[in-house]
Amino acid sequence: MMVLRQWRVIAPLPGFAALLLLPGLAIHWGLLPFEYRIHALLAVSVLCIALCLLAGFSFAELGLGRPSFREHSLLCGAITVGLAVVMVAQTHLFTFDHQPPAWLSFAPFYVLVSSPCQEVVCRSIPKLMTDRLQTSPWTYVLYSSAVFSLIHVAYGDSILLINTFLVGIVWAFAYLRMRNIWPVILSHAAIGTLAFSLGLA
Repeated sequence: MMVLRQWRVIAPLPGFAALLLLPGLAIHWGLLPFEYRIHALLAVSVLCIALCLLAGFSFAELGLGRPSFREHSLLCGAITVGLAVVMVAQTHLFTFDHQPPAWLSFAPFYVLVSSPCQEVVCRSIPKLMTDRLQTSPWTYVLYSSAVFSLIHVAYGDSILLINTFLVGIVWAFAYLRMRNIWPVILSHAAIGTLAFSLGLA
């Protein structure tokens, strides 16, 4: 009985992860064409954000309040530069054969829609969930990073999954400190743009 009660308490965490993993698995199993990966991820993201708003969470609780410009900009600027250095180093150590998307048409969507949705879903919402469960900060960081990695399963690239997990740890720590998602969104947009240009994603 005690095990069942404990499972009910933590059930939202694997349930949420499974929801985010569903589009990637559908593509992996051939149930959904790869070309629809962005649409599926966007649909799941909108659903998750809408459910949070319907549950009574405010935009501020989702990390969408006004950032502290100086402190947050300096922190995320340093994080972004550090991640960029690591990514450039990776291109000298490993070979990547990803073909970049048609960037001029994809960039506005990636910067204005995809990055914000991914950060709210993979950083803000897991923080709300782990706070409600009164877990440790490390539980949040690892869970947030795992969720962020899982949404990239559709690409079938183990290196991408490792990279997204590791960068997810960095962004989760940044969000844990700032509790504001805007600077993390900017960092995500910049790092994602660099990853596409370097052929890492």
